Amino acid sequence: MKIIWHNIIDSTFSAMENAKNILHHGDVWAARFQSAGRGQRGNVWCSDAGQNLTFSVFLVPEALAAADQFYVCQAISLGICGYLESKGVLAAVKWPNDIYVGDRKICGILIEHSVAGGTVKNTLAGIGLNLNQTEFPDWIPNPTSLKLETGADCDPEDELEPLLGHIFAEFDAMPGDAPERYLERLYLRGIPHSFTVAATGERFSGRIKGTAPDGRLIIEAPDGERLFAFKEVIY
Repeated sequence: MKIIWHNIIDSTFSAMENAKNILHHGDVWAARFQSAGRGQRGNVWCSDAGQNLTFSVFLVPEALAAADQFYVCQAISLGICGYLESKGVLAAVKWPNDIYVGDRKICGILIEHSVAGGTVKNTLAGIGLNLNQTEFPDWIPNPTSLKLETGADCDPEDELEPLLGHIFAEFDAMPGDAPERYLERLYLRGIPHSFTVAATGERFSGRIKGTAPDGRLIIEAPDGERLFAFKEVIY
């Protein structure tokens, strides 16, 4: 594991994406401030300078079939939940990989895989974890932070290695029992909720049952089970 800290960078994810040819497994680029942090679905990740953990990590799975790439998502999500639990905070995973405390988002994860010959060649994961920030822009609907949950301040540079320790432990052990533990952590599983089909705007009621091996979300609806890939359903 090699960590490089940047005082200011547009996006650790974008920078590492442009430098893949020189990266090695376990390389981590972290930022004290990102001017253009990236989130899921093309969103911006907002973080006050020096308050939170914003970093990206380059991973090279060993002989991981492309069909099994969701194991990486599970490993990273569970690693972050394990770190938060070590701080006394119980977290859940909002499919596929937002980390929630109660009904509030504490961490966002952006994952992209490079696939060749039916296997995952490498994975780039961008992670933003709210540590000390207590005030957020109004356009962020439901944020929280470790300080809001525990009342304690954390030094981001002190917290990065312990967090990475949890992530790499999960990554090195995958899949193991990660699919079962991911299911146990799944936000709103088994609870009646409303969903929206992204492509059509159709709204329906159902319950999250779990995930398929390929990572699709399984929802029990009145008309039977429905499966959705990333970005296909909103809730």
